[in-house]
Amino acid sequence: MDSDHLLTATQPEPAALGRYYGSCDGKAALARETSPGSWQVKVRDPLNRLAGHDGWMMLGTGWSTLAEARAATGLS
Repeated sequence: MDSDHLLTATQPEPAALGRYYGSCDGKAALARETSPGSWQVKVRDPLNRLAGHDGWMMLGTGWSTLAEARAATGLS
């Protein structure tokens, strides 16, 4: 089969999702957009028993803007 006649499917580039690094109560924190219009905030607290194996603990998820996520969690 001649490669010049093959149809190629192109997929659009995925939209870049937002990310914000800051601090919360003196600990490193990350806010990230998991899908367009849905933000979650995690804090790095390896000494907290509720933190995952990597030391990150979820503070919350589902905010529609970064400003809402920052206000709700105290992320600076």
